[in-house]
This record gives sequence, structure tokens and C-alpha cells, in this order.
Amino acid sequence: MNIKKTKEGYKIESSSRKGNWYEVDPEKPWCDCPAYKFRELKKHGVCKHIKAVREYIEKTQQKTLTKEQKKADDVLAFIESNGGEADAIELIEKFGEERVDKLIHSGEIIERAGKIKILK
Repeated sequence: MNIKKTKEGYKIESSSRKGNWYEVDPEKPWCDCPAYKFRELKKHGVCKHIKAVREYIEKTQQKTLTKEQKKADDVLAFIESNGGEADAIELIEKFGEERVDKLIHSGEIIERAGKIKILK
């Protein structure tokens, strides 16, 4: 199914009628398809469109987390390859201040006297 993020929630294309889109809010939950309005709403269920949007959100979040972890792993691997310590300026120039700050705030690395070390 084709899914698009909107300001109000999501739009999902009908699988049976191409070009026909339904508005979906997976949090409420709400969908403006006939199946939801006439069946699922009465029994507090969810239609296939709400399920599809929820799966889409979950997959998108997992990809984002995986990318963030890969970035963190790259920094940690660099520090390890330098004997467990790296120059703070060099690390920031190589990986960016935001990425290094995230690792410091999460408690994975520490900065002292211009050197960054992995906390174990």
C-alpha cells in the first residue's frame, strides 16, 4: 500500500481502487474508509489501513534507530582503534559535534582534558 505522511496524520491508497486515498490517524485510531466507519468503529476495532500505517511507522522508527546506532558504533570503533582514547577535536571534526555530544550525554563516552574515552 502507498502511504504518505500529512500534517493531520497519514494518507493511504486503496489497494482495490487505485487513486482512491483514505485519511488515517493511527493514534485515535481513525480511518475514513467504509470498512472502518461502518464495521470497525462500532466494535472498537481497526481496519487494514490503520494496521498498515502502524506497521509503516514501526518500520520507519526501526530504520532510524538502526542508523543512529550505526553512527554511534562508528564513533566507538574509531576510539577503540586508537587504543580506547581519541582527541576530542579530531573526533568532532571526523564525526560531528552532535554525534559526539549524544554519546557523552548517553554516558557511553567521557571527555576529560581534551581526550575522549569509552566508559566501560
